[in-house]
Amino acid sequence: MFTVNEILTMKEPGDLFSDSRTIKEEYHKLTKYWHPDFNFNSKESQDVMAKVNELYFKGLDLMKNGTWKADGFIRISGKDNKVYELKYHIFHNFELGAMYIGNTAVLYLIDENNKDLYENAIKIIDNFTYADSGMKEEVSKYLPKILGRFETKDNKLGIVIQKTSDLFLLKDVLDYFDGNIPEKHAAWILSSLYNLVCYLDYAELSHNSISLKNYFVSPEGHSGALLGGWWYAVPQGEKMLGVTEETYSIMPPKVKNTKVGDISTDLESIRLIGRKLLGDKNGTNLNSKSFIPIPMINWVRGVSSSKAVEDYENWMKCLYDSFGERKFTIMNLNDTQLYEKVKKF
Repeated sequence: MFTVNEILTMKEPGDLFSDSRTIKEEYHKLTKYWHPDFNFNSKESQDVMAKVNELYFKGLDLMKNGTWKADGFIRISGKDNKVYELKYHIFHNFELGAMYIGNTAVLYLIDENNKDLYENAIKIIDNFTYADSGMKEEVSKYLPKILGRFETKDNKLGIVIQKTSDLFLLKDVLDYFDGNIPEKHAAWILSSLYNLVCYLDYAELSHNSISLKNYFVSPEGHSGALLGGWWYAVPQGEKMLGVTEETYSIMPPKVKNTKVGDISTDLESIRLIGRKLLGDKNGTNLNSKSFIPIPMINWVRGVSSSKAVEDYENWMKCLYDSFGERKFTIMNLNDTQLYEKVKKF
């Protein structure tokens, strides 16, 4: 039997009820135990019964579509009559739906009215190009690989992306550091992004949504992977399908006018990420943070060039001017530490 506090802090039906098949039986038992009529109408019993009812009816709604959720677990029924399950560390809502981040996979559930963007992501991911097998072996580690895709009984569009266990969503990492990532860690994160955007420019792609919620980083390997956001990606020079408000806010004027894919949008997105990692989205107060090197401050507040390689080379010079010779700075962060803290937010 759960305690009062345990019940009141539950969020999903599966936190209280052991399984969708036994939910009604368990609900009746809980009702007999916690109903205010059997507990002198106490405030405690009223609160618990309200929470029990909330989780019960939420569970019934999920079951109508063959879905079941508990903290860290989701089961979904597809229109193909297959059942899909994922144990996840954390989930986030975003503008097109929701993402569930597991140990070795990320599940994206997209609302059906965004089917065109969903199909666009699949087309882009399935058609990455490389100069040779060596480039493919190296670069593909930092790009998404589709493990599966399906349509749920309630018309959501699912896509499962492979993820290595050392990768953490950058938004979660920033939250772990309370909105300010130490400048030397911010530096290697930006370096990994510049490496990746050089590939995008080579492949003549514009991602159009490089952000904290789409980029994953490996503290262990000082690397990253752009697993999300491919809904908006287009070949450079082709008409854009849409962007988030955040991306639109940093798009160069020429791109706002032409509305076509341009690598400068991705380069400006990286500078925005840099400002966010340093704790100041607009960059106006970075000078007050004396521990951040001036060249780095000037960089994240500056304007990008129109070529990824040029920006990368200038960034390398900025790194040297900021920190001198390159040194590997260990980020002591594992999954237990990360999710124990950020899941409380």
